[in-house]
Amino acid sequence: MQQHHMAEKVRLLIDGEEVSGLVKISEMSVEKGTIEVPEFRRIRMIQNGIQKIPVLELTYEVQRDTETLAFFRNWFYKDEVKDVTKIRTDAHGVEFARTLMPDCECTKYSEPETDHSSPGYAQINLTLLPWDVIPQGPA
Repeated sequence: MQQHHMAEKVRLLIDGEEVSGLVKISEMSVEKGTIEVPEFRRIRMIQNGIQKIPVLELTYEVQRDTETLAFFRNWFYKDEVKDVTKIRTDAHGVEFARTLMPDCECTKYSEPETDHSSPGYAQINLTLLPWDVIPQGPA
């Protein structure tokens, strides 16, 4: 095993349970807001003390005999609110960081287009809005 480099895998726990089929998760970019401050012959950028919470884009594969499709349909159509935990692991599954995202709402549920000339796997795309992003260290 290499000593300094790691491959990364991600697990998502939704209300403490892992839903099968996670294929893709978007970048999570937490940003601090800025404002322009004019000075003589210069304009400087400074922080405004407001943090912008990112949206989370997910892609899940839908498989037979799993609860994935029903789980996410219920979340969206029944306006449920759930806690999400993102767990970052190395290729061996050893956790090195986690991020808590409480009170997530599902604001987009999408079934992608179908192209019968080039069929793909069954999937759904989702957009989640977390209430907060709380970084945690390793378990």
